[in-house]
Amino acid sequence: MRPVRNTLTTGAVIALVVGLTATAAPAQAATPGAATPGAGTRCATGTLSVQTLRSGCTVSSGTVALPDGRTFAVPAPGESVMASSSAAPGAPELAEVVIANTGTGGVAVRIDETWSGSAPAVRREQARSAAASGAAGAPAAPAATTAATTKCTSTANERNPYRWSSTVQWYYNESGQKSSYAKDALRKAANAWTGTIASCDRTVTSSARNSYVRLATQVPGLTDKGGCSGSNGYSVVGWGKLPSGTLGVTCVWYDGNGVAKESDQRYATSYKWSSTTTCSGARFDTQAVATHEWGHLYGLGHVKTGTGQVMEPSGGYCDTGSRTLGLGDMTGIAAIY
Repeated sequence: MRPVRNTLTTGAVIALVVGLTATAAPAQAATPGAATPGAGTRCATGTLSVQTLRSGCTVSSGTVALPDGRTFAVPAPGESVMASSSAAPGAPELAEVVIANTGTGGVAVRIDETWSGSAPAVRREQARSAAASGAAGAPAAPAATTAATTKCTSTANERNPYRWSSTVQWYYNESGQKSSYAKDALRKAANAWTGTIASCDRTVTSSARNSYVRLATQVPGLTDKGGCSGSNGYSVVGWGKLPSGTLGVTCVWYDGNGVAKESDQRYATSYKWSSTTTCSGARFDTQAVATHEWGHLYGLGHVKTGTGQVMEPSGGYCDTGSRTLGLGDMTGIAAIY
């Protein structure tokens, strides 16, 4: 998960990207003597650096390698993929990432709040993100000092630039699961954001919908380092290796209109988990962490630590309170759906 940071102004980021684009791109090392790609030309096949994407070359397939070592399969032209995560308390958080393939405009990459890549693609994606943030409005400041009270007084919420226009049909791969009732906990987490939601002495209605289909043998489209591999049309939840300090990662693929089409989730097998009604010891509550990840799936981003919301960047051991939405969580999901 990314820490919440102050967003740069659109003008400042565009100026930065344009300045980087104007600088001569370093020669590619793939083929000796090969010309550096220019705007509108096809990028070399294979693994591409963010620096190469700044040239404005177009991509129909391939992989983007980030400075932190994660790799992302480039979405099809006209589509984007966004990776969000949750962290163990005190652990370094994975930066939130967006890879947006605008087709003839090239590929834009966002790492936390910093955009890079093709300048036309960056401008387009900044405008989309600004529209989503504008719809969310300014998050309300916490109105109390205790977490329990803040949970029901803060309306803090952040919205990502996508939503589902249909029911999320999802599958579960139980291979490597860390608790006996994990599937039940995941289903409860998915449903926490749907229908009539009652919490904090308030009631809201969300049209977000999901349907668990069945167990599956295919694995979620994520890498061991927390990157997103290719989209295959199936939304799969499962378990596997993730970077140290990371509890779960959600990848969402969406089209140029911001309509989500697939989402995969992976939960870390390197921690102890609990999926029972009560939780004790140095374990993470599956339902609580999954409620956060399903918030990402439905289109919600992180809010500041201290607001008492499910969508805070990290949670503690046996944080069963995060099975239930806070006022800001409810405000955000009702606004999207």
